[in-house]
Amino acid sequence: MRGSLKLFTWFGIPVHLHWSFGLIFLYALWVGYANNLDALGTMWLMGFFMALFGCVLLHEYGHALTARRYGVQTQDIILTPIGGIARLERMPEKPVQEFLVAIAGPMVNVVLAIALFFLGKLIFQGERWELFNWILEQNLLFTGEEESVDVFEESGIPSSGLLFYMPVLVVTNIALVVFNLIPAFPMDGGRIFRALLAMRMGRVRATQVASWLGQAIAILFVVVGLWQGAFTLALIGLFVFTTARSENAMVRMDSLLRRFRARDLMRPTFTRLVLNDWMQTPISLLRQGLERHFLVFDMEDRLVGTLEESAIIAALRKNDLSTEISQYAKPNVKVVHEDENLDYVYHLLQQQGNSILAVVEDGNLAGVIDQVGLQNFLRLHAEDR
Repeated sequence: MRGSLKLFTWFGIPVHLHWSFGLIFLYALWVGYANNLDALGTMWLMGFFMALFGCVLLHEYGHALTARRYGVQTQDIILTPIGGIARLERMPEKPVQEFLVAIAGPMVNVVLAIALFFLGKLIFQGERWELFNWILEQNLLFTGEEESVDVFEESGIPSSGLLFYMPVLVVTNIALVVFNLIPAFPMDGGRIFRALLAMRMGRVRATQVASWLGQAIAILFVVVGLWQGAFTLALIGLFVFTTARSENAMVRMDSLLRRFRARDLMRPTFTRLVLNDWMQTPISLLRQGLERHFLVFDMEDRLVGTLEESAIIAALRKNDLSTEISQYAKPNVKVVHEDENLDYVYHLLQQQGNSILAVVEDGNLAGVIDQVGLQNFLRLHAEDR
């Protein structure tokens, strides 16, 4: 991902750190300065933030590894100041599978909270264990951090970063579980809600309902975040709102595309360009506005490449009218069968960046599909989505 640094690859999944993650360290320094922490205290605070994002990373791996069980790969995991993002290639379409993938992340945090609690019980004894439980209880009740510091002083127990931050980390994992289970689609809770609805009403309708609820909760996040000065919550609200709308539109489009085949979009009449033709020919055709992308053949009428609009415009700007097409053609051609679903055609054109596809019938070239034709098709069926 642009603007991110690759840290490592684990279980075959690359982990990236977004550039904005550096704000976490600046925030830790500011908190340390505001609370008069010494260098050691500030280092403990930074260590806590790193441990917290370690928990977030394991949360995302919970999603990614569960998705892998159902044949869904993960492009990468990105850590940002407001959380982690596991970029799955897609979500499983079976509601039960989506439910398990969505709930896997929060369940990782449940396991981490339990493990950290019992690790604290193993490490701390006597008064230290009592203090551990007191800090845990106070953080669960959302009381101030200063009370915990005062108790250290009153108890006579030497201040320890591990004793102070471990119970806080337990509570933070519990908070991550609770927050992620809020039914604000596309957060984990929203995906769980969508999966449960899809068992009764189908994926498209379930996504629509979950998206509406998600956007309503997102607006609440923004309002509360701005009102309380919790700008991170407001940013999360904006992210949830836009993503919910986008995914709802994507699912509806996917449902539309699966109702049609490549033959429904194929254009049977098209211009065949030859490698040794001059660029003047496609430039003239482009000026007429009838076609923008072309298939290119060799002297033996074999399909060997494509010529895209961007290449034709580049030739026009250089005034390369008498240059052979072979100098501007791309050698790779994507070929689809006329019975192929349009969702795969959409993937090739929009996500893989192909400008034109060759459509075959019984092994013979039957027509072409280009990006212009796809966009016209989507406009004509806009009300069907």
